[in-house]
Amino acid sequence: MFGFRTRTNLKVACVTANERGLVRKDNQDSFFVDPAKTVFCVADGMGGGSEGGTASRFVCEELEKAVASATDFAARMRAVDVAIGAANARILAYAEEKRFRQMGSTLAVLLIDPENGRRAAICHIGDSRVYRVRGGSAELLTHDHTVGGQLSAFATGRQAVSLKSRTNPLSHILTRAIGVDQNVAGAWRKVDVAPDDRYLICSDGVHDVVSDSLVGEILTVERGLKSASRRLSDVIVRNGAPDNFTYVIIETRGVI
Repeated sequence: MFGFRTRTNLKVACVTANERGLVRKDNQDSFFVDPAKTVFCVADGMGGGSEGGTASRFVCEELEKAVASATDFAARMRAVDVAIGAANARILAYAEEKRFRQMGSTLAVLLIDPENGRRAAICHIGDSRVYRVRGGSAELLTHDHTVGGQLSAFATGRQAVSLKSRTNPLSHILTRAIGVDQNVAGAWRKVDVAPDDRYLICSDGVHDVVSDSLVGEILTVERGLKSASRRLSDVIVRNGAPDNFTYVIIETRGVI
């Protein structure tokens, strides 16, 4: 578990998990956290075998390099865009060199402003997600870049729910990923931060088997970050852990 206090006396703590699951032979997920710079991310690779793991690792490596010299919140946001471009070029070049047909990665990033603890920014590509748990419920802060996710934006009621359902095959077809096209951009969103918020950044190996409502329950009822992490992992395993599962749970405390 990691912890850091910002200049606004906001204490940020996090816990991570990165597991192969019970079915897959390889782990294609990666993550990167830098509590001192309040940067947290999950990347989920695709491409089969080691290619997907290499792609997600490239994304996290480029993000780590880019944010290392970023001195403020705006610079960190720019660094994320730089990292996405660098990782995209690196994956495309590697795939061409190795003659892989296709490899790529999703990305979900949370940045908390250490100078103004009331604000944060989220950037994502693909179907890795960011949730905010506040007041006992989980709010999904990202919108999946999948065929089902995109179509659901134009639907209502049961049809929208069906399109986004994890049992719908359209929900797993990505419409945006790093390392697939020559140009890719992250989807940005700014959000407010409050004391006692909890955030979950996760790959689809988590949200495919754990409902949004159960995410809210676990991160609300379990007061300790480690106990919340243990229970979340236990639920995933009890549901068969059919995919790699990776997550970062972030907690904010203190005066903002």
